[in-house]
Amino acid sequence: MTADQVTRALTAAVPGLQPELRPRKVGVRSPVEVPELWVEVPREGLVPAVAALKAEGPLHISVISGRDVGEKIELLYHFAVGYGTPGGEVTVTLRVTVSKADPVLPSICGLLPGAETTEREKIEFLGVSFTGIPSTAHVFLPDDFPGHPWRKDDPETAKLVNRLVEWEGKDA
Repeated sequence: MTADQVTRALTAAVPGLQPELRPRKVGVRSPVEVPELWVEVPREGLVPAVAALKAEGPLHISVISGRDVGEKIELLYHFAVGYGTPGGEVTVTLRVTVSKADPVLPSICGLLPGAETTEREKIEFLGVSFTGIPSTAHVFLPDDFPGHPWRKDDPETAKLVNRLVEWEGKDA
């Protein structure tokens, strides 16, 4: 598996994508350079891009990370394409950004059932919705938790933080 193969598969599946190769060194005693691709993907291109990655070889999703970036929410899908194969693997990160006014993405659980836990985490912490996800039950927070802790504009989280700061101040 090479970064060029993965790049060709992604650009054939979603025309207009511009994967960026960012090789990085891993290891301490005998460091090796590992190819890593970063790709900005539009919401509607997410499922075709993941399907293209899966068609290239065993596909492993590490996690979907996410953050509040002002008026938008950024999700980073971290994959290893060719996972565990003798020819090696290519690390791929798909970056998808959605507006806070419409934080909806298609679920990739139909292609990778293992993505469900990390998608559910983003529902809880960022308030993102995934169409087609098998379950939206909470994984980490109580079911009645009122907000989305990773959202900077979430009023319920602000109340909780203020209450914690006041509580900690009593010990000072």
